[in-house]
Amino acid sequence: MRLKATWLCAVAATVIAGSAASAQEQKATPAAVVQQGYDALFNQMYQQPANLDVSFKFAHAAVERGDYEAAIGALERMLFFNPDLPRVKLELGVLYFKLASYEIARGYLLDAIKGGNVPDEIRGQVMAYLSEIDRRLSKHEYSVFMQGGMRYQTNANIGPNSLQVRALGQDAILDPRFGRKPDWNAFQSITAAYAYKLNMRGDAIETTFLGYNSRQFTQSQFNLGLLEGTIGHRVGIGQNASFKYYAIGDKVWLGDYSYFGAVGGGLSARSTIGDNGLIEGYVETRHRKFTDSTYYPTAGTQTGDLTTAAITTDFRFGPVHWTTRGGYDVNKAVADYNSYKRYSIDMAFPVEFVVPVFGQPHQFVVAPTIGYSRSNYDAPNPIVDFEAIRREDEYRYGAILDAQIAGNVGVRTQVMYTKIDSNLPNYRTNNLSASLGPTVRF
Repeated sequence: MRLKATWLCAVAATVIAGSAASAQEQKATPAAVVQQGYDALFNQMYQQPANLDVSFKFAHAAVERGDYEAAIGALERMLFFNPDLPRVKLELGVLYFKLASYEIARGYLLDAIKGGNVPDEIRGQVMAYLSEIDRRLSKHEYSVFMQGGMRYQTNANIGPNSLQVRALGQDAILDPRFGRKPDWNAFQSITAAYAYKLNMRGDAIETTFLGYNSRQFTQSQFNLGLLEGTIGHRVGIGQNASFKYYAIGDKVWLGDYSYFGAVGGGLSARSTIGDNGLIEGYVETRHRKFTDSTYYPTAGTQTGDLTTAAITTDFRFGPVHWTTRGGYDVNKAVADYNSYKRYSIDMAFPVEFVVPVFGQPHQFVVAPTIGYSRSNYDAPNPIVDFEAIRREDEYRYGAILDAQIAGNVGVRTQVMYTKIDSNLPNYRTNNLSASLGPTVRF
């Protein structure tokens, strides 16, 4: 059995500019034109210091160039001539926030919402930034997500699509008891993260916890329990990057029996990409010790080392938001026929929107998902076929809908269709699952 996490990967774009010149006449390049316009605004601002429109245009141009200090100077001059400009105070608060000067940012943001003539839009933005500043200045940071609910699967036991299979290198008919079976389950899950910040640079001690439990209605041999914990040290690099080294521990139960335990470690590196997104790469390795049981008497042949390398991204450009994960796994088991190499790609496209319910705004997120994996095993399994080595292509299509009910309480609905194509009929399968249940997040 393979337990997989879904994260996702991305690409970057490059912009090229050119220039031309002649012996008699030199033409301005696009970059030079932009610089001339910027310089002209700068000169005009100093010639007309009371012209707030010019100062605001210059500040906007400076922000586009990433020159936050110049933009701050222009905006602060605007407040000198007219202190009652809440939008300018908001812009100053945001710029100081980007420079990680959080206390100065807090002061401007609080000033921006003083008085009774502040637009609701500005007040809402200010409160969001103030909340984020409090979070970043606190030494303690945590998040918790919990869900419970019901899930239905058309193929809960991952049975093959056909009863015609291979056994000992011959065609055979599978006992119908082991064919595909639909089933319901009740499940509970929790994901939690905690960080103790050592300084403002980004150094922290971080821990994560994942717990999952499901109880099948009829196929009790697939009752699943999972615990995973990590603890590590994050080291900040500048303002926008960091790396972390950490330890990992796993424990899994299947069919109400111990299935495997694992210990390992990992190394990750993370960086923001401008204001548009985040990219993170990591390498993890685990030694997994499988245990034979009544339902799974040969589970021990899967004991070995699993190494994973992956890149995840989270990008947002205006209303467009997508996340990706690209990964490569190498599993070395004591039995060669359980060893494999797998590469995978997953993508999600979250779309956020607000729907008024009984006169109150409620947040909704719908996220279509798509994924693909290719698995190549190292050796034939003689119980199935003496010569054919297992190959698999897995396709995943789904969608998630999160709906806010009140505050931090909501409902999540998830639909997923999985199809596995294999060169061996024993492993050709598909499954449609649907789940629904309440969520709580902190």
